[in-house]
Amino acid sequence: MKQGFTLAEVLITLGIIGVVAALTLPSLVQKYREQATVTRVKKFYSVFSQAYAMAVQENGTIDNWGLKDSETYKDDNGNSLHSEESLEEYDKFFTIMSKYLTKAEYQKLHNTKGEGNSANTGYVLADGTQIMGLYLKPSNCNGQNTYNKYCGDFYITTDIKTDNNVFAFIIQPNRIYPYGTDNATFKNYCLNGKNYSRCTGWVIMNGNMDYLHCDDLSINGKTKCR
Repeated sequence: MKQGFTLAEVLITLGIIGVVAALTLPSLVQKYREQATVTRVKKFYSVFSQAYAMAVQENGTIDNWGLKDSETYKDDNGNSLHSEESLEEYDKFFTIMSKYLTKAEYQKLHNTKGEGNSANTGYVLADGTQIMGLYLKPSNCNGQNTYNKYCGDFYITTDIKTDNNVFAFIIQPNRIYPYGTDNATFKNYCLNGKNYSRCTGWVIMNGNMDYLHCDDLSINGKTKCR
């Protein structure tokens, strides 16, 4: 019976292991990062939704918070920016919310050129997840049957350097709601890569970011690549 391995056999085995690792390790790392992102988005949604619900319970719906609608303008380079008055309104919004948020740092919002209709930043949670844009439309929230009305929206990021990690939420009178819970939005914006921030609903409902890897998914059908 053969005892042990020759040096050549050991080297061949190590080479095979190295090749397999080189092929599989990047996908494993990517999968880990995606799952970490999913966890952070779900955590943010839970924390911020609860805080908003408490704010509404104590202060009424957002149209009763004394806030004005957002105003934007174009700079000389065609960038859409928020007015200074709107930035002050965002501070008021977060001042109200601060009572119901713990372990979160607030950084005053400011315009960021070249990034469309965005303003950076807002709350930064302990895990680094941050609000990176806010738009308010409280005048659209008053009256009867307010549950599904659009009162504004905001964006969060788990990694400011990666477009894949920006997620959008809608502000409604009685709740915070994720973009992308219907198949049309998912297909037209998320699945084709046109706007990954509209994948928020998918991430929360299905717990994955598989839309980055296959194009045959749907809200009411296949929810994983395999």
